[in-house]
Amino acid sequence: MNSKEIGKIAGVSRSTVSRVINNYPNVPPDTREKVLKIIKEYNYVPHASARMLRGKSSKTIGLVIVDIKKDSDIHNVYDNVYFGPFTTAVIDSANQLGYNVLVTTVYKVKDYKKVKEIFYNKTISGAIFVGVKNDDPEIKNLIEGGLKIAIVDQEIKEGDDIFGKSIIVNMDNVNGAYEATKYLINLGHREIAHITGDMDKLSGFARFEGYKKALNEADISYDSRLVVKGNFIEESGYNAIHKLFKKVKPTAIFAANDQMAIGAMQALEEMGYNVPDDVSIIGFDDITISRYVKPALTTMNVSLLQMAELCVENLVKSIEGESEIIAKFLVSAKLVERESCRKIIEL
Repeated sequence: MNSKEIGKIAGVSRSTVSRVINNYPNVPPDTREKVLKIIKEYNYVPHASARMLRGKSSKTIGLVIVDIKKDSDIHNVYDNVYFGPFTTAVIDSANQLGYNVLVTTVYKVKDYKKVKEIFYNKTISGAIFVGVKNDDPEIKNLIEGGLKIAIVDQEIKEGDDIFGKSIIVNMDNVNGAYEATKYLINLGHREIAHITGDMDKLSGFARFEGYKKALNEADISYDSRLVVKGNFIEESGYNAIHKLFKKVKPTAIFAANDQMAIGAMQALEEMGYNVPDDVSIIGFDDITISRYVKPALTTMNVSLLQMAELCVENLVKSIEGESEIIAKFLVSAKLVERESCRKIIEL
């Protein structure tokens, strides 16, 4: 479906359809209403790249924070210790390149409509998406519409023609999780539990794969009883400990992020377990608070600043026509040893 076909159905010219899309004032109200009705009926998405060629692009990029939850209507983006630092890093990077940042949130699928609107009315020239579920069809629709997009945490599948048209910046989730689990193994632990992240997201299932990879390499049998599902939120780490210790009592735990690790540490303390004397625990992300909890949390550090800079710099280059829109980056994770893990003494 294109603007010419929309015009044919509406009984108007292609240029009239264009004037309606661009919100020009010289369109009769009844004509505007008829065209908009057909656009909505046929779910027509104007090609953003073509529209940008016809007018000056905005010096503003969007940062779209996606926080869609299946089982809750409560959204606390301000309480998420990952979104805050990443947002600040994006704003700083964009400002250095002369761009402003418009931050918007998506709590429900229908909220993507407002994202489309700010694209098509030229409020923003491109956008960075963070918090998205893997292989999100709504993101695919935006890319197919010709929008310039950078995505954080998206699986790169071989031969994927849609996500292959975007900028993708990922943490090295598999190797980071592998190194975290291997660190515990090298300390002598063999009963190592894992609190997963949201398994609908790349960082969730990829870190799970890294955990299993390390166990397999060390000839440690995978035990499903040692795996508890979390969702990257502190409360899920807290609840996971209560579920886990009803079945087994591991000597070490790899939590898929620091927030869940901190929640797990709280639960362990309440249950009378000492970290690290009774249970060692390692997290992922190296959020600021992880160095101040007691004991200080051993974790895997990933540079959010580097991820933000890669997103912004490549998105701006794409907007300004300096490079292709296609780019893929993998940011490494490095071990940060603190106080929450201990070596098991072999008797």
